[in-house]
Amino acid sequence: MSTARLVGRMIRRAQEARKSADANLSTGLFNLACISAYQFVQLTIRARIIERTGAEPRARGIAGLLRALGEATGQEEKIEKFLEERKEELAFFEELYGRSRRDPASCTHEEAERFVMIADRIVGFVEEVVEEAGPV
Repeated sequence: MSTARLVGRMIRRAQEARKSADANLSTGLFNLACISAYQFVQLTIRARIIERTGAEPRARGIAGLLRALGEATGQEEKIEKFLEERKEELAFFEELYGRSRRDPASCTHEEAERFVMIADRIVGFVEEVVEEAGPV
């Protein structure tokens, strides 16, 4: 499969995960909303790294993936600034994701809504970084 085709497929899957997060929120499946929103973020970042490098990143966690994106786009400083400014949000994001995977009843509606909002913020930032980096 070509890189462009793989990236397009990953972006479509990411968008489906985002829609799934909304559907899960509206039906009270809060842990699944968090898992879907995490997938949305992870797939988007991975797709943008592959788009730039042609290779699957080995990084783990959202911060690691963002750093790999920074390297792939030459935007390391911007990424580090975002990570520092959003440190508490990202800690909440990773902690709630882990909790949602371990214990389905551990996530409240308010937490899930906040989680999805953070996911949207991260993906918006990722797209901004990619746009600023210019064409591949």
